[in-house]
Amino acid sequence: MFKSPWFTLVVGLMVGLAVGYVTAERQPIPPGKALRLGLQQAAGPGEGLPEGHPPIGSGAAADPETQGVNRQIAELQNLLAQNPGDVGLMIALGNANFDAERWQDARVWYERALTDDRRADPNTVTDLAVVYRNLGQPQRSLELLDRAIALDDNHWQAWYNKVVVLHFDLHQHDAALQALRKLQSIAVTDSQVPDLAAISREVEGS
Repeated sequence: MFKSPWFTLVVGLMVGLAVGYVTAERQPIPPGKALRLGLQQAAGPGEGLPEGHPPIGSGAAADPETQGVNRQIAELQNLLAQNPGDVGLMIALGNANFDAERWQDARVWYERALTDDRRADPNTVTDLAVVYRNLGQPQRSLELLDRAIALDDNHWQAWYNKVVVLHFDLHQHDAALQALRKLQSIAVTDSQVPDLAAISREVEGS
């Protein structure tokens, strides 16, 4: 986990914003949900395994939730074996690993889904950006967020995550403020955008 003076601040901020995220319309995976993990840097249990390999546990009996996730992933992998190249199934595998906070595995599946740039969509690109943030690569995360914004200039999840990455991770506060202004303008007409009061106070007060 990152040791930074921003860590406590991010955790406190996320508590206030969590309600807004869970009430937002659900994307395949809401990109902002990983923000409440603060500045955690995590790697999935599948790190170092071949692509698509089912996660390997520690040897201890898995709890029911973990068993359910493992079953879901195994079922999706079986479906993909029968339908190679199915981008929807790759994204679903990325989503399942994202939910389980298996960041390395989520990265593999999202990147496979995005191999054909012509089929890229801003939701999946933003999800991959969040994955890279949680892998401790905020600059790569920012690059992906800009890619998502290029696909949809009003994609509020990408803009929100861009504000967070710029402000808390990269400490580019002027750029974060500019991104916040764009996010605030989107919020005027998009009811899906959560309450921006807390993050606005933080960024504007820098």
